[in-house]
Amino acid sequence: MTEQPDSTDLRRPDRQSTVPVEGTELAVFEWGDPAAEPLVLVHGITDTHRVWAEVATLLADSFRVITYDLRGHGRSAKPPATSDYRLDRLAADFYAVIDAISPGGPVHVCGHGWGAVQAWEAVCDPRANTRVASFTAISGPNLDHVGMLLRDIASPSRHLRRLATDPMWWRRNAGSAPAAAQRIAYPPRVRSWLIERLGGVPRAYAPIAATWRADLLAGSRIVRANLLHHLLRPRPRQTAVPVQMVVDTTDVFVPPFLYDSSAPWVDRLWRCAIPADHWLPVTEPLLVAEAIANFVEDLHASDATIHRR
Repeated sequence: MTEQPDSTDLRRPDRQSTVPVEGTELAVFEWGDPAAEPLVLVHGITDTHRVWAEVATLLADSFRVITYDLRGHGRSAKPPATSDYRLDRLAADFYAVIDAISPGGPVHVCGHGWGAVQAWEAVCDPRANTRVASFTAISGPNLDHVGMLLRDIASPSRHLRRLATDPMWWRRNAGSAPAAAQRIAYPPRVRSWLIERLGGVPRAYAPIAATWRADLLAGSRIVRANLLHHLLRPRPRQTAVPVQMVVDTTDVFVPPFLYDSSAPWVDRLWRCAIPADHWLPVTEPLLVAEAIANFVEDLHASDATIHRR
């Protein structure tokens, strides 16, 4: 069912709907022309679709922007079991959404924080070869790739093999294990309080959602269901989808070296390093919008050049 929001707030979505998946429902929100190229924005834990409002508004002239409340968050259904929040379930939610809103063609996707973590799971799925045109990851590495990297750091024999093939690897990664152990996932939070203090964002731009208690619970379930499981038992996860990693070099929650772990597993990889905090969709929406739009434009130009040859 689709409805038109009754509001004059330009940051509010143009359309709202629900998508059924595995006996539950996800709340979906859209900005822009329904005939435009689709772009899906995936929020992180303890957030809702509203974290993307500024970015979506900026991109609505060029894309059909779609975002949705993750299971357990916002207006989406709230499964009770921790196992309901595994990455494979979250990736299935993503595919259910894009199958509903763009059944005839691929979509671009951008994820932030744990939204990027679950989008990594989706783009490393074989379905992504025909369903995902590009992926921009912000403040969220691939947990399996990170697990592989941490295993390398912990293994002297792997150190020697890596050093033999890449002499600069040790210099880039030495001494990083303690930072990785500190925290890969940012903790559940009362959103406006923490963003205002660590990110310098005015309270008006970091509103507390009415569902914040349920969002905190769902976020903790996602972390419990996935973090240690994938770090301790990482899987080889390859993708042919073009990937852009937006790396926040001053991010206190995700050390930049963790992103190096994805290089061997991604066929086409771009890395954009910026001195910014963890919550870019809120603190720097214009920068995020430009990063996504420029990446898509560059891919289109590259594809056009190949086709002319």
